[in-house]
Order: sequence, then C-alpha cells, then structure tokens
Amino acid sequence: MSSYKKRAKSLKRTHRERGQIGSRQHLGLLEKHKDYVLRARNYQKKQAQLKILHEKARNRNPDEFYYKMINSKLKDGRHIIPQAEEQYSPEQLQLMKTQDLKYVQMKLTMETKKVERLQANLHLLNDDEPPQNTHTIFVDSAEEVSSFDPVKHFETDSSLVTTSYNRPSVETLTSREVSGDMSTSSAHEKSKECASSYKELSQRIQRCRELKRTAQKMKTQKDLMGKGQRFKIPGDSTTPATYRWKQERKR
Repeated sequence: MSSYKKRAKSLKRTHRERGQIGSRQHLGLLEKHKDYVLRARNYQKKQAQLKILHEKARNRNPDEFYYKMINSKLKDGRHIIPQAEEQYSPEQLQLMKTQDLKYVQMKLTMETKKVERLQANLHLLNDDEPPQNTHTIFVDSAEEVSSFDPVKHFETDSSLVTTSYNRPSVETLTSREVSGDMSTSSAHEKSKECASSYKELSQRIQRCRELKRTAQKMKTQKDLMGKGQRFKIPGDSTTPATYRWKQERKR
C-alpha cells in the first residue's frame, strides 16, 4: 500500500506558481499572497505604533519637563544621551592592572609551553655542524682496539656506520622492507615542513620576548600606583626604565 502511495505521489503534477508577465517585468517580481501578508502585518504594526504616539502627544502635559530633553542630542536621526565617563578609585585601578597582568602572564606561560614542545620535536636535523655527542665503546685489551671493526660490532652495513640514529641491522635489512619514500618530491616536502616549523618556532620565541617586556612594563605601572619614595633609573634603546624604592623600616 505504501509503495502505491509513493508511486501515485511521484506521478502528481508539479505545482508551478505564476510569474510576472512580460509587459510588467519593470515592476519586479510578482507579489504572492504570503508576501502580501508580511507586508500588511508590517504596515498594521507601524500604524498601531503611530496611533499610540499620537495619543501620547494629545495627552501630553505642556508643563512637564525632563532633563533628557536638554541632555540628549540628535545624531543620524536618533536621540543619543551622552554617557558620563566612569570614575575609578586608585584601589579599583590597581585591581584592574593586576587582572591585566595575570592575563598577560597566563598567555606568556602558554606560549612558553608551545615553544618547549616545538623545541622538543625539532632536533636541528638540518644543522650542517656534526653532532657533539660521541659513542664510546670499551674493550678489554689493546689488541681488540687495533682489530676493532665497527661494521661487525654494530652488525650493520658499512654505509650506515656513521649514522647516529635509527641504524638498522643486516638482519633487518634482509628480512624486512625499508619503509619511507626518499624521492625528490618527498624530500622537498619534508624540508619545506621543517622550514615552516622553524619559522613558527622563531615567531613564538619573539612573541614570548614581547610578552615578557609587556608584563614587565605592566608590573612597573602597577608598582608605581603604590606608596613609597622611589627614584628612576633611565634605560636605553633595548631595556626599559626601572624604578627603585627607598627602603623603609617596618615597625
């Protein structure tokens, strides 16, 4: 039964709404009933609002007065009341400075952790200098030193002896396939990805320096809002000015 209903529904004629005739194309799209309902309701709502405003104007007391009548200004056809600037006490300003400083310190901690993670993932693989670490092998006699063969000791191929990491053995090379695509395109993509990571690392390190400088300036501004005699130590182009407070004996 359900398949018959679906079949009958699919054979129904598609309903198409009447469009605007050619001689009235300059008037735009032909208005449908639902468009008329929206337009009529909007018009009726505006007329009701105007009726209420007219009634208020008729019943208004000519002697009433509000300060908003002289304080408000007309801007772009709208009445705007200028807001007075809020006045904060020194304690409130110091509290806001403390909250701003804590936010900057939080962002500095987040950036520092990101820098540490990037430095842990990047092992300076593109460095041209040889690694400083060495692999020392201890033997029992001088004869073993003269007859020492690193290929035989590490059980690997002679071309892989100088490799300091991921050195496969001969058994591994013969029994398994070496994974990894060492084509030119793959090497180019890896070098490009590595360069992008180092660029991100340098940008984050620079951001950490700027956040440290900002936190130092904000802490200085917060301290200057406190009490106590101090004197200024001028800085130069690289370091900002610092302040030192006179030591006071606490009772």
